[in-house]
Amino acid sequence: MRRSTMKQMAVAALCAGLVLIETASAAAEKPDKIVVTAYGGIWAQSVKKNFVSCFEKKDGIKADVLTGESAQWLNKIRANPSHPPIDIITLAEADSFRAGREGLLEKITPEKVPNLKDIPERFYKPWNGYSVVLNFGAMGVMYDKSALKNPPATWKDLIEGIIAGKYGKKIAWPSGTYTWGPEFIWFVAQQYGGSIDTAFEKIKAMRPYIVKFWNTPVEALNLFGTNAADIVLYWDGRARSFIDKGNTNAAFYIPKPNTIAGSVLISKVKNTPQAGWDYMNCALSTQGQLGHAETILYGVTNDKVVYPDSIKNKVTSSDDIIIPPYSEIIDKIPNWVERWNKEIR
Repeated sequence: MRRSTMKQMAVAALCAGLVLIETASAAAEKPDKIVVTAYGGIWAQSVKKNFVSCFEKKDGIKADVLTGESAQWLNKIRANPSHPPIDIITLAEADSFRAGREGLLEKITPEKVPNLKDIPERFYKPWNGYSVVLNFGAMGVMYDKSALKNPPATWKDLIEGIIAGKYGKKIAWPSGTYTWGPEFIWFVAQQYGGSIDTAFEKIKAMRPYIVKFWNTPVEALNLFGTNAADIVLYWDGRARSFIDKGNTNAAFYIPKPNTIAGSVLISKVKNTPQAGWDYMNCALSTQGQLGHAETILYGVTNDKVVYPDSIKNKVTSSDDIIIPPYSEIIDKIPNWVERWNKEIR
């Protein structure tokens, strides 16, 4: 065989090999699907309607929605960081701190997620750029108007009234093991000078009147919907959506002087396909964020979103919420959960 022919064949083989490598690389970069997370109920419905549809249309890749809770998802990616079963994760504030600190997440930049430029720094800088707040809610009180004629004006009045038996025994309260349960223990403490010991004493004193310490928002709504509870501490967006569906016996308000924020942060898990950035970009887009706000009635973080008249009075202002100092309390939370399991559960 002539040398020139052999050389041509070698070059052709090399090119074919490079094509195969590039094809394999492209396949790795564009998977058949990605896995994203969503809290249950109307939140999951919103994710499918506003984020998944945008991503699937743009990338031609399926997005499977895994419902559950923050701690469950964090444990899943901890268990297999090299090949995580979740690509885009939506964690609570404390879990986002933990995941970023443990090196499980990728840093978010405007180059990877162009819509990040429309998100104020306060919604991602405290998490060192590993997570960005997707939406925030406010804890308040949903109640049956026939059972609670004169709602107490303040959180402290509510707590003391429950302890005194003033509001009966059909009250549902968030569990200390719920995703934002430890933060709510912290919030109760703020009503009594910041003492965690006092917070536990007050919760123990309320226990005879608590029908259930709920662990998920879906469970809480079921308690109210089945009349097992007529007073439920609940998130504003979910409560107002429930009322808007014709449940005119229900009302919702936020006691003074303020309330705790429950924020959901979105992150890309390390060692997952680059296509995940496109999903995040959809979730942070003006259109996606507006649709999310209209569906779940929670505040969103894209500065370009203008709430329409139909919802602007239903979305809690960020002026009425407080965010716990996570850098100070994050390492105390496991102890609070352990104490809850010993003293309250």
